[in-house]
Amino acid sequence: MIIKCKGVFLNKMVIITMISGGLISLGLYLLFPGVKGYLYFMSMVLLFCSIIYIFYLNRFELLMLGVEQNELHLSFINNSFFKRHEIKVDQAQVRVKQDGDKLTFFIDGQQQAIIRKSAISEIDWNKLLDQFNI
Repeated sequence: MIIKCKGVFLNKMVIITMISGGLISLGLYLLFPGVKGYLYFMSMVLLFCSIIYIFYLNRFELLMLGVEQNELHLSFINNSFFKRHEIKVDQAQVRVKQDGDKLTFFIDGQQQAIIRKSAISEIDWNKLLDQFNI
């Protein structure tokens, strides 16, 4: 069974960051019109730091989950900052916890991956719940 996930969380966070960063930049420009050069620089630094933080939050989001016999294969969306290499592990070593609309995968007690219900189809969500007896 192979389940492909969408980057729903990443898309939502990027849109929110761009809108809020733009509004903050506009507010600073209107409050301090005399220092335009510094405001441009501060706006770019603010947006850059926000994007880095989004990639940090997104480091556990899955791109693809594969289950073959007793082996679990995890590949991640974030391949730029905070890279996560693909993980192949025996399914018996994986503990899955459901928190509302997301499944969190733990290997050796450490969080390794997250799948959100909105990132996959309803059929795939039900398959995952059945596969891991949740």
